[in-house]
Amino acid sequence: METKELFVRDKYAIAITSMCRVRKKIYLGLTGGANILAVYDVESGEISLKQNIFPWIKERGYCSKIHNSMGILSDGSIVMGEGNHFTWDGIPVTVNYFNKELPESMLARKRRQGYPEVKYTDFCLQDLENWDRSKSDKGGRIIRYYPESGKTENVGFLPEYLYSQSMIVDRKRDIGFGHTIPDNNFFYVDFKAGKIKNFGHISDYAHHNMVITPEGICYGGWIDRADHSLKLLKFDPDKQRLEYLNKIILQDPGSKVAGNQGIDEWIVTRDGRIFMGTVANSLLFEFHWREEEFELVAQLAKGGRVTSMDEDETGTIWMGADYPHMRLVKYDPKRNSVKDFGRVNTSYPRCYFHASCIWDGKLYLGETDGFSPSLHIIDLKKIQGKSHV
Repeated sequence: METKELFVRDKYAIAITSMCRVRKKIYLGLTGGANILAVYDVESGEISLKQNIFPWIKERGYCSKIHNSMGILSDGSIVMGEGNHFTWDGIPVTVNYFNKELPESMLARKRRQGYPEVKYTDFCLQDLENWDRSKSDKGGRIIRYYPESGKTENVGFLPEYLYSQSMIVDRKRDIGFGHTIPDNNFFYVDFKAGKIKNFGHISDYAHHNMVITPEGICYGGWIDRADHSLKLLKFDPDKQRLEYLNKIILQDPGSKVAGNQGIDEWIVTRDGRIFMGTVANSLLFEFHWREEEFELVAQLAKGGRVTSMDEDETGTIWMGADYPHMRLVKYDPKRNSVKDFGRVNTSYPRCYFHASCIWDGKLYLGETDGFSPSLHIIDLKKIQGKSHV
């Protein structure tokens, strides 16, 4: 597949884990150090770093992240939830974790980018023997960034020891919803009032991201320990109540893939339809949100994960699916047809995408877990008709 690949050049940046667009600039939330925000200028074709967005990260000794936690408010400002480079157990990544999870070629790739002395301990702790959570990891912040002036302000702190694992924003109402790592708590943000409210633990990990309906209702997932089924979670901001619905999405949420389980990604189309992709088996569902019913549309790949979903100008949905070699899949809701365009990048031992957007006929995919985060740009007009199925 013909793609253009541009790298985020910063020693401590190792992944693109969030993305949003403001006019002709695409903002990239990173897993990295203090320079945790980058921007791709569509007109110049260049990526630049925004300096010291998270300045308190410098002395920590390992990465932070903006993980599924970026959104745009009604005034055009960008809000970012501070994540942390934790495992799913809620403790920092260590050298042993990297040695197990990532091939050595990933580190070699970082060295080829101009950092010959780079080592795992530039991004993580050697071990946890000297780690003190109460000193280094007291909890995350939600930051508001103004693109025109470059100024930032602190919206507020998440509860003690908790960080943002996802945060979605309702631009019309200037509110947000998220969940945390560790402990998978649900939180609500009123950006006008500058208030964050925590609603406590949801369940075992059940969603990688949540969704907001056109009417402003937030949905996610929860796992019922009684039968291990994946069920629908609901939050109505008017009621201020987290509701555990008995609506079964999957009788079995499936195995974990890259530490994730249950619901992977959602999209709300221009005409108000909602589609959802799952972690296991790369299943695509339509969520009929008025009836709170799910309809299986297709299986997109065999390896699991549906980590990006974007709608183009014609109403076609483009998705990244499969793990660890992500494929580009096209779904036409009008014809209910699926086309697979194959692997996006065949040169790496592992290449999958954690964030994306479409603008002016081009798809922008943010790579993760590569140690040299890159933006893959695909001209959708050029690849039309080159389907593999």
